[in-house]
Amino acid sequence: MPPRLPERYQFEVRLGRDGDVEEWLATDTALDRPVLIRILGPETSKERQAEFFEAVRGASSATHTHLASIFAADRLPDGAYSVSEWAGGITLEHRKEAGDTMPVQEFLPNAAGLAEALAALHERGILHGSIDDKSIFFSLAHPAKLAGFGRHAEGASASKDVRDLAATLTTAVTGSASYDVAPSQMVDGLSSGVDRILSRARAGDLDAAGLAELLRAAPSSTLPGAMPERTISWRWVIPAVVMLGTAIVLFLVGRSLNTGSQDPLMFPVTPGSSIAATATTTTTTEQVGTPSSSVSVTDVRIFDPEGDGAEHDLEIPNLTDGTTSTSWTTERYNNPLPLIKRGVGFALEVDGTPTGVELLGSTDGMSYRLLWARTFGETIDDWEPVASGSIRAGRGSIQLPGKAGGFWLVWITDLPADPEGGYVGGISEVRFLP
Repeated sequence: MPPRLPERYQFEVRLGRDGDVEEWLATDTALDRPVLIRILGPETSKERQAEFFEAVRGASSATHTHLASIFAADRLPDGAYSVSEWAGGITLEHRKEAGDTMPVQEFLPNAAGLAEALAALHERGILHGSIDDKSIFFSLAHPAKLAGFGRHAEGASASKDVRDLAATLTTAVTGSASYDVAPSQMVDGLSSGVDRILSRARAGDLDAAGLAELLRAAPSSTLPGAMPERTISWRWVIPAVVMLGTAIVLFLVGRSLNTGSQDPLMFPVTPGSSIAATATTTTTTEQVGTPSSSVSVTDVRIFDPEGDGAEHDLEIPNLTDGTTSTSWTTERYNNPLPLIKRGVGFALEVDGTPTGVELLGSTDGMSYRLLWARTFGETIDDWEPVASGSIRAGRGSIQLPGKAGGFWLVWITDLPADPEGGYVGGISEVRFLP
């Protein structure tokens, strides 16, 4: 039986053990959401319990799209526990055991994101200490998440964290723990530059921030028109289904769970000047001007085919009013967006052939897809995927393929938790480049 925790947490399914840590899928009844509870029991020493609690408390101070969020932690009379984000229950280990590797289009943005997440920990003096394919959760509904905080770790250091992450990423994309053959020779579409990046990281020549920067800039030889629509691979879903069968019954019956695929970031996103932004306000005002007359936005409309069709419609003109002092925000959702619908967003009709698009004053932590259609599509399946990724606060520019006219859809697939409660995000300004 699980130990007694605050009444708001309702235990559902025992998932097993991660070393000496027992894991449970539970419901946070106060917020009506699934959570992962990790517990150290009375069989562990007081020193180990203190180590677990301090590690979890430290990790909770860092926030990043690719870090599994920690909601609560405490000591017990005979142990310790943590409550963290439920990231779907599927780890890189499950995919590896099923003989499945991460396609290049999934690998590059997620690998860079995980390195950025590790850098966010290290910036705060926090070490993970035990990164492997069991500590990274990855499903189609979410970006890859670094988790497994509170494991017993010996010889932990920032350099070891980076070496372990690089080794795990190498296995994730190749399916092999051997370094005798370069990853680019085993994986179609993987640049030889990635070989050098991972090799340097495994050798300890890079810190987490340096690894993230190089991976973010790494090219992919995959052509824009060659990317197939991603489908769920049952080879790696089946192991998770077996492990979580009871959990699925408890959590999915009666819920409408649409997990839209998150297509790869095929075009690089380059950070620009920083703009402090939150989900509802922008603290720095920037006059961004208007686009060149060769490219102009002629219409902007909300796209919410899986909701009520409306999403703060009165704010939609703010996206193209030429200033970041105003913004458009999503509604405030009580549960993570992927548990409610595949996404929500807005479509912009463009006259001309843009070479890029800038998203200014965006909320940190949103995941998005960028899609295009010759005519306005009624459902998300009517649109052609172009790019995707996780938005970082400030300005980013996305290269675009040469498409004249038509509609561009910014489709938000995941929202960050807001300090005031719920999940919400926003964008101040969208600007297309000629």
